[in-house]
Amino acid sequence: MSGSGGRKLRVGFIGAGAVVVQHLPPLEKLGRTQLVGVASRTRERAAAAVAKHGGVAYTDATQMLDAQHPDIVFVCLPPNMAGDACSLLIERSIPFLVEKPLAADAETPTRLAAAIAQQGLVVAVGYQTRGLDFLPEVRARFAQRPPRLLLARWLGDTPPPTWWRHADEGGGQVIEQATHQYDLARHLLGEATVLAAASVHHSRAALPDLDVADVSSALLHFAGGTIGSFANSCISPVNLIEMEFISDGLTTALRLGGEWPRTRWTATFTDDDGSHEAPAGRDPYEVQAEAFLDAVDADDPTLVLSSYSDALLTDRLTRAVVAATGAPG
Repeated sequence: MSGSGGRKLRVGFIGAGAVVVQHLPPLEKLGRTQLVGVASRTRERAAAAVAKHGGVAYTDATQMLDAQHPDIVFVCLPPNMAGDACSLLIERSIPFLVEKPLAADAETPTRLAAAIAQQGLVVAVGYQTRGLDFLPEVRARFAQRPPRLLLARWLGDTPPPTWWRHADEGGGQVIEQATHQYDLARHLLGEATVLAAASVHHSRAALPDLDVADVSSALLHFAGGTIGSFANSCISPVNLIEMEFISDGLTTALRLGGEWPRTRWTATFTDDDGSHEAPAGRDPYEVQAEAFLDAVDADDPTLVLSSYSDALLTDRLTRAVVAATGAPG
């Protein structure tokens, strides 16, 4: 499929941060879009993106929309800025894909979800792990042997953006980063209740302005009966992102390896007969982009990997975890 009438869809970006390099190459590979504009508060970032991929650089999103009239937009902004950009696109009825988390606060996503539903607008949220092509095998095994226990860990260093260090700007690690694991757990296991959670914030001389928790842990109970244990930290010198599902006589481990942005997911299935690995074939960002473009072409919001309304449930779950810790983020 390509755009309406066989033409390429005109795509704009609002925000030119690091995640943009994950979205643009898959779009180019699919060959169904034309980049027409990138808007960023930092002109140099916008200029760098268009120099490599085409389009025009802007420092104002409204100017980009008025001048380029994109058919679709990718919103790649810090959480505390994403809501305003989404509101602008909803007002203009422009389909968009917005990165997670939906906002730094809890109220904005609820308001935007209602506006999106009222319009029936095609909107996707960047939970690309739902596009991992080994998930059908995972689901098939779970259907035979339901998971009894989930152990999820997201360990790494503190990301460099200054907004990430502040709970009122980024939400903290559970809401901004480990949200991918909570979302995939929901996607595979159903809804969850937070049984307990704890977090700790330590003062760090190298980052005196950091106010988010640097270690967190939560215990969840999923609708199908699975108990989930989640742990995350932003003080680890070693990156470790994994989810291990324990069933009767079977373990299913999902791990992200490699150095960002060249990372790759692998599933490892272990039972009485041994182990075998199933590396992800397609880039999940490409799968996500394809689903979004298909949804836009068909004007069918249900075709995206993660709708805004479903992402709102993940958002609420991560906020419930944070609330249970009693910490700001």
